[in-house]
Amino acid sequence: MTTDDTAAAGTGEADSRAYLAQVQREIDDEVRRRRAAGDFPPSFERKLDELFARFTPTGTSDDHFTDALKLADRSAYFDTKVPIGSRKTAKGAVRFALWQAEAWFMNYVVTQLNHFSSSTMRVVHLLDERVGDLERELSELTPAPLPEEEVLSPGADPAPYLEELVERLGAVADRGRILQAECGAGTLLAALGGAGHDAYGIDPGSSAADAAAATGLEVRRDDVLGHLGSVGPESLAGLVLAGCVDRMSTAERRRLVALAELTVAPGGLVVVLGTEPAAWEETVGPVAADLAPGRPLHPDTWAHLLTRIGLEVVATLAGDPASFALVASKRAPATT
Repeated sequence: MTTDDTAAAGTGEADSRAYLAQVQREIDDEVRRRRAAGDFPPSFERKLDELFARFTPTGTSDDHFTDALKLADRSAYFDTKVPIGSRKTAKGAVRFALWQAEAWFMNYVVTQLNHFSSSTMRVVHLLDERVGDLERELSELTPAPLPEEEVLSPGADPAPYLEELVERLGAVADRGRILQAECGAGTLLAALGGAGHDAYGIDPGSSAADAAAATGLEVRRDDVLGHLGSVGPESLAGLVLAGCVDRMSTAERRRLVALAELTVAPGGLVVVLGTEPAAWEETVGPVAADLAPGRPLHPDTWAHLLTRIGLEVVATLAGDPASFALVASKRAPATT
């Protein structure tokens, strides 16, 4: 292949990538447009994700490992029969003579390499099988959603704390947007918007969130950990954590507070709106309590987790004996 051919091939590949990127952008724009129009409510998208996860074989969703393994299999064999062209020409005859002279040595080396590569690929396939078995076992340990039960643990009601939360979050609203995760019916979002503050919410997909989106509130269907992982550093003025905080595992909670510290601007607020452990099981019922991966934490435990990453707990709001609202502030860097 000449230099011009190589350049042409590279240009064609770049054009193909650009075209695919354009198609992806058009698809994303269409999804956003239809989501904003109400064609794709959060609960509908969540149910599609659940169906896809249920019927997609392990390792094929967001994972190209199987394809890569097949490619490695095809490339794992070394061939000693090099192309020498026609032996009727002088060049071909010389190439054949050189290959004949070195074939005994090359065959020995390549045979060893083929044994090594086949053994290595066998080990990789065994690892793939074991990892696949582990993934299937873990998926079976994950409780499936119950019929007609969109959110097992909806979280604490923000209504008793509404006025004070709007006041406190409004005082720092100049530092960025305010995010509530999970927002549910959007009671707090509506109050913040009514006070003129830039707020939006995320929700895993519930009928309450669908109703909130239908009223014009900015509600996105997303997972709290995944969404916070995509938010820019120190871009949020306030972060209200609700619902999910009552059912997360210990590891997920530690990751959550780390992401909260990363995404909230200096001087911004982190609010944990949680349920008191003593009242939680009675509130959500025995089915949700048994199937939840984690149980609610006490306000003192949340205060411990938040202060360990550098936040300062400034208030624990009163208003409902069955729940609490813990407010923590991110310290601004010291000025010299």
